[in-house]
Amino acid sequence: MRPNEITFEYLAGRPHAPKGADWDKAVATWRALPTDDGATFDNEVVLNADDLIPMITYGTNPGMGMAITANVPDPDKLSDVSEKMALDKALKYMDLQPGQKLLGKPVDVVFVGSCTNSRISDLREAARMIKDRKVASSVRMMVVPGSQQVKKQAEAEGLHEIFKAAGAEWREAGCSMCIAMNGDQLQPGQYAVSTSNRNFEGRQGKGGRTFLASPLTAVATAVNGVITDPREMTN
Repeated sequence: MRPNEITFEYLAGRPHAPKGADWDKAVATWRALPTDDGATFDNEVVLNADDLIPMITYGTNPGMGMAITANVPDPDKLSDVSEKMALDKALKYMDLQPGQKLLGKPVDVVFVGSCTNSRISDLREAARMIKDRKVASSVRMMVVPGSQQVKKQAEAEGLHEIFKAAGAEWREAGCSMCIAMNGDQLQPGQYAVSTSNRNFEGRQGKGGRTFLASPLTAVATAVNGVITDPREMTN
């Protein structure tokens, strides 16, 4: 994908980015990477962002995802035997029923973290949504920056104070509950909305059940105590 001015601005001054004349040379090289005139493609996809619906997982791998407003799929409607067996097994582990909606389902823990969704841009959006709101008393919310650099920047912008004022835990950068490290884990049967990248059985604690979602969905869920479409709060 051709880099643009936003990309250059993001990279400029970062610890491992070229400096001085080397930076100018690198940018000149990057600018020379557009698609060739007359290039053809196998397929072109145009997306209207206004039509996109927040996604959430319902199963035990990241591919088992759906629009947050949709219903849990029915294994009996699948023609592939292996897919049917996998979905049936996943729903039993998650203790979900075919046709069930996830909206309104109570959760125990909300985890905003991992290398996937705790960049500074993610934390800014999460802080913007949770500002002047409170985490539901039934929910434990952890916010774990994706790196030490992100943590320092977030604290310089005062984002950590917003999270703490809302009742969330502001943690050190690291894996944390993404892989159930350092005691940050679900108890058997607990549900979590997590911004991490994996939801395998036991990934976030033995017997724990994980719904993968975006930082905004995580915040909306933390505030309401149940799985919530973040558009209800952003609109």
